[in-house]
Amino acid sequence: MDKNVNSKKISICIPTWEQHGKGASFLEQLFVSIESQTYKNYNVVVSDQSLNDEIKNLCETFSNKFDIIYVKNKKDLGNGPANTNNCIKNADGEIIKIMFQDDFFYDQKALEIINHNFVINDCIWLVNGCNHTKDSGKTYFQQMIPKWNENILIGVNTISSPSVLSFKKEVDLFFDENLVMLMDCEYYYSLYKKFGLPLFLEDCLITGRFHEHQISTLYDHNNLPKEINYVKNKHKV
Repeated sequence: MDKNVNSKKISICIPTWEQHGKGASFLEQLFVSIESQTYKNYNVVVSDQSLNDEIKNLCETFSNKFDIIYVKNKKDLGNGPANTNNCIKNADGEIIKIMFQDDFFYDQKALEIINHNFVINDCIWLVNGCNHTKDSGKTYFQQMIPKWNENILIGVNTISSPSVLSFKKEVDLFFDENLVMLMDCEYYYSLYKKFGLPLFLEDCLITGRFHEHQISTLYDHNNLPKEINYVKNKHKV
């Protein structure tokens, strides 16, 4: 399928860091799920904020399996939106597929399905269904079909994490680097304001990993009202 005239090159953008010693093992599972994809017209962009070389070494190991653009990112350490933006800026695909390093592809046809829907629908951005795991994929639960709601900007997230998101490179929008918990919801809202609603895919293509060091667990939720006020002021709502 990737040799079809309608095939679009996809850049899988993965911001990385040590993840308290789990970063490389999480990323390896993601890499394995990428390697097994039926659709092959892609490359992988890794923006790495790790202070060690574990992720760099892993990228070198997988570099003979698929094309990897590895970028060491020493700026804005600990800022997830900034690291994600650095991935996007280094991507050269027609389609940007965001993937967080602790998530992975659930369906081997995920990229094939994403490409197909961009081609036949000529959409600007799309979001797909997902499920979740706590045991690295031994069991799955909480399947989620994305949908829009009028309170998405203030954190009522009925779409899920950025790992369900794909968009055309021409979008030219970046994640707000002042946000943590609302980085995804504010980005969805910005896309909506500029391009309208996304294409919603019910297909479960991505698995989100629940673990003790995920951002939502470590986040000081006392800061959430500040983020809500910030995005309301930014978008004048």
